[in-house]
Amino acid sequence: MFELIKSQQIVVRMLGNEIQNNHLPASLLFHGPDGCGKFLTAIELARILNCHFSGSSACTCTSCMGISKLISRNIFLISKSNLRNTFDLWQMAGVAPAYLSWFYRDLQRLSLSIYEEERYKKDLVLLEDFLRSPHELVENFKCIMKCVYGILDTLKGRIISINKIRELKRYLWVKASDAGFKVAIIDGAENMNEESSNSFLKISEDTPPDSIIILTTVNKELIKETIQSRFRSYRFIRLSKEDKKEIFKEHFGVAGDLDLDIKTYDIDTMNDYTQRFRESQHHLNTYVEIVKEIIAKDLVITFLDHAMNMVKERITEERYSDINKLYEVEALLKGIDFLRKAILYNNVNQELAFTNFMLNNFGGFLQ
Repeated sequence: MFELIKSQQIVVRMLGNEIQNNHLPASLLFHGPDGCGKFLTAIELARILNCHFSGSSACTCTSCMGISKLISRNIFLISKSNLRNTFDLWQMAGVAPAYLSWFYRDLQRLSLSIYEEERYKKDLVLLEDFLRSPHELVENFKCIMKCVYGILDTLKGRIISINKIRELKRYLWVKASDAGFKVAIIDGAENMNEESSNSFLKISEDTPPDSIIILTTVNKELIKETIQSRFRSYRFIRLSKEDKKEIFKEHFGVAGDLDLDIKTYDIDTMNDYTQRFRESQHHLNTYVEIVKEIIAKDLVITFLDHAMNMVKERITEERYSDINKLYEVEALLKGIDFLRKAILYNNVNQELAFTNFMLNNFGGFLQ
């Protein structure tokens, strides 16, 4: 059981015990850094709950196969997490026939993430054509990746609309097939706006008995506290180098340090950007170049999340010292939160808004 995510032994053990003792909650929140196995664990949990046999990772029953491909009626997925890191790995590794199922699932996740957006209508049609012919994915790999990056390079806001939440509500009250469990996964749950969060809150208060809701997020503090209070939280840790090698071999068929060449989204990278900002305080051109680099690598929201955490730490440091300084830091926290939401939900000019904020509001904090 749960053989896919060997590095997350504590979470896996907890979930396994809860299933065996019939104590698995109806609402689960998986939180932790990008690439730590939250989504894979959610899919694996859905597969085990609906398996027709033993729940073994090698099971090929119709239920397990359907859930693994994200095409089962017993799974509902809202996908709004950042998939660039994943496809950067596919771009470098390529796809071999033995790993088509993994590639197929990642394409399916991307397809679901743009399903409602009119501007991606042509891209979605192309992706769905590829998904209907999985045996041709290898020979069409270059064409597929061109389509994928065309989407990723223009995908800015990842808002979860209230329409998706209403669709989720309808799904939860439809009877599960094969007397199984309906598992709803919101991947990137921090992207619910105020309207969708309020609607989702009502759903989470009255989950049907044959249903389970799983939220995944990089930072659970970005989810409304009223929602958090209704979910049992499971913290995932950052993968070790050895864990990454094992997963790369299993998922992509590639051994070695493949992750060393890709765009990273971890705290070390964000700390490096912060230090570079500090060192370039009096060199405007260098400061602006760093801002442009963050934008080009699609790391604006990630950097703002990191900045919010730094400011929260500063608030703790200042709490019993300088009250005026505390007010300034709290105002900065509100400013970061406002900018983050503006970029995600209001489709503002990301480059202009982020550059202006960093030059006029954030510089003093870094001194």
